[in-house]
Amino acid sequence: MNKQIRALLGLSFGHFNIDLYAAILVPLYPVITAKLGINLASISLIIALGHLVSSMMQPLFGYFADCLRHRVFMVWGLVLSSVFIPLAIKTNTVFLFLACLLTGMIGNAFFHPQVSALIKDFNKNNPNLSRAMGIFLGLGTIGYAIGPYVATLVYKLKNEDGLLYLIIPGLLSVIFMYFFVPRMPEKDCYIKENFFVIIKEILKNKTCVFLLLISTIKSAVSISFGTYIPFLLQNKGFSLQQTGLIVTLFFISGGLATIVSSKFEKKLGAKGVIVLSFLTILPLTIAFLITLNYSRILSCFLFILSGFFILLSVGVILVEAQNSIQKYTGVISGFMQGFSWGLGALFLAPLGVIGQNFGVDKILILMSLIAFIIGIYTLKRKSL
Repeated sequence: MNKQIRALLGLSFGHFNIDLYAAILVPLYPVITAKLGINLASISLIIALGHLVSSMMQPLFGYFADCLRHRVFMVWGLVLSSVFIPLAIKTNTVFLFLACLLTGMIGNAFFHPQVSALIKDFNKNNPNLSRAMGIFLGLGTIGYAIGPYVATLVYKLKNEDGLLYLIIPGLLSVIFMYFFVPRMPEKDCYIKENFFVIIKEILKNKTCVFLLLISTIKSAVSISFGTYIPFLLQNKGFSLQQTGLIVTLFFISGGLATIVSSKFEKKLGAKGVIVLSFLTILPLTIAFLITLNYSRILSCFLFILSGFFILLSVGVILVEAQNSIQKYTGVISGFMQGFSWGLGALFLAPLGVIGQNFGVDKILILMSLIAFIIGIYTLKRKSL
């Protein structure tokens, strides 16, 4: 097996695992909210802070990864996430919950910029880069999808204590990645510029800035749908296990979309994929909410289908951004996967207040409408 294939398989396996841990809390937020004695607005603020702190650090970690060229970020990122996120379930105070959540999310921030850059580095001059990136991102999304169902299943069987057993497979996957993923490939050049000089150069690139904007909106939609749908479904009488399964299928649908996005790109182009992705969210969300009171099966199908289109353009956006400034793959990956995710998470604080006062369904409609407006704007642009 050549290095290119080993790298893709090993890094995608690690991405699957770390994103699984990032999602195991999602269906348990109502349980955690009740346990800590806080309301929807408060838990939204805590979740937003966790995403914000870790995600905003990703460009910096990407810079260090580009400079140092060691696999330490890949290894320790997965260690911190697989240990501290399950521990967060066992905490009994808001402070301890936040501390464990932040530590686990920082591990997530360690991991993503380096491995995303490595996918591109190992596929240098490979015309199938978009397909490789789609597989890598798609398996991460599928891991994120499976996380909620795994969490609800373990919680049903063993309650909170059982979730601590999830630490074990995470640590085993670290060992596997360390020995399976090849050593760092040689680059044409290594970063020597100051971090802030690089940031200034990136922000001067109009294409990169626009891609950061749409990546932020995409992240905000994905985060808000994944965070608030458990509250909506449980209010409608869905069980914890049913909710976990629906969230899982929603993100699996998105993961499959990411894997096949390169096929859509060949037919529609990068801009076409982005427009299709953003314009379809609103009608699917409205249809989901309308049918929720009449047909659970149809409404859940529509919600799961919306996951496909929400995440269809993720890989396309990342590859386009990396190609816009090819020298700083780690930093660019940190911006598109981390920084944009943190900016998207900022929406949670005001959205939590909206949901508390007007209902969770209003959150889904608002975010879908914002995505629709961005889709129209993208369509009218001459190019990305």
